[in-house]
Amino acid sequence: MPNARFSHSVPSPHTLASAKQPATRAVLAFAMLLANVTTTSTARGDWPQILGPSRDGKASQTEPLKTDWPEALTPIWSQSIGNGYGGAAIVQDSVFIMHRIGNEEFLESLDLASGKQRWRTGWKATYRSSHDADNGPRCVPTIADNKAICYGAAGDLTCVQTTDGKLLWSRAIRKEYNAEDGYFGAGTSPLVIGDLVIVGVGGPKAGIVGLDIETGKNRWIATGYDASYAAPIQLKQRGKSGKPLALVVTRLKTVLLDSADGSVLSEINFGSRGPTVNAATPIEVAENQFLLTSSYGIGSTLLSTANSTLTETYRGNQLLSSQYNTPVFINDRIIGIDGREDAGASTLRAFDPQTKKTIWEQPGFLTSHLIAIGNQVLVVSIDGAIKLVDATSANYKPLAESRLPQTESPLPKVKYRALPAMSNGVLILRKTTGADNSQCIAIQF
Repeated sequence: MPNARFSHSVPSPHTLASAKQPATRAVLAFAMLLANVTTTSTARGDWPQILGPSRDGKASQTEPLKTDWPEALTPIWSQSIGNGYGGAAIVQDSVFIMHRIGNEEFLESLDLASGKQRWRTGWKATYRSSHDADNGPRCVPTIADNKAICYGAAGDLTCVQTTDGKLLWSRAIRKEYNAEDGYFGAGTSPLVIGDLVIVGVGGPKAGIVGLDIETGKNRWIATGYDASYAAPIQLKQRGKSGKPLALVVTRLKTVLLDSADGSVLSEINFGSRGPTVNAATPIEVAENQFLLTSSYGIGSTLLSTANSTLTETYRGNQLLSSQYNTPVFINDRIIGIDGREDAGASTLRAFDPQTKKTIWEQPGFLTSHLIAIGNQVLVVSIDGAIKLVDATSANYKPLAESRLPQTESPLPKVKYRALPAMSNGVLILRKTTGADNSQCIAIQF
């Protein structure tokens, strides 16, 4: 690994730990409680991967958030980092986030209570975007078994030890298999099932690859399909081997495979050629039933995985067409953003996936990420607007609303495009302030 570099808490102008105000007593008490935990196995409140514990946008906490929000929310801390669109993962008292400074990509570990840097590990970055000024990582790191699996924008797959930042292995896997960059580089967050890592590479000889988490060596290769930006998910169903099945959305197809050996059990067409992407992650809406959604005239598909076979029970663009935001399923309804960032305003919509009836809709939203917390949905818009919505009401019912921190720079330079993460009432966000820099911030609710 000649390009890998490991550094312990290296101070630099790019990693200033600038606490905007003292941490609240609640956060400090939370940190002291977590300090007694000696392992890095996931615990209640963790957000260890993209879209949370189960990759469905649901926080493990169910206690409702308070609704007496101020006009503008003030962070309990803010940490300057490099560029990128990848969101954070949270395990116990640590925040893990990827970013890029110059010609290096980094995984950085921050203290959840204070935002102070614990360690930072870097490796060479080579990605050059032709569609976006930001050349940083797009993925959320996947944390499992004291390891962080990081997928960089150029398709470099790296494993880092979470306890001290030691780099365990690294592969330029997209380069190995001649995979194309796509429109925005590599952006499908890896899935870990036991000691197996599944990643959408997108090469003609290696569309989906299963690797050993300890060594980084291949266990199997499946398909030659181009990669999407949607994250693969683990199903409750198991194959003949007894290992879980995985559902993987690729550029133009969705594949059901056995994680034991990568054998493809079933597949359907999902996607459209041209300047399009599949980016929303599939979500479970019933036993053996999942919703896929995309924009560009594709819409939504209600998909059955019964009998290890993919069967469409519904397809159409009348209910939800999400460009890259994953909806949430809560109280027997789907709540999601219908629309595209490049088309302006979107609609927040709630509908019943079984009857295909709209329950309510509220226009005037921008592209937004959603987190389900008990019977509430937190809606974080790309421009920094944030709302709390009742997920049980027959009509659109906002419970609270405010604004996230801005800067003196005029919009649209300030963006909250990265996926948020939530742990025990602390919301971790990435605020993009320019093409070369961003901030990781924490909001206490």
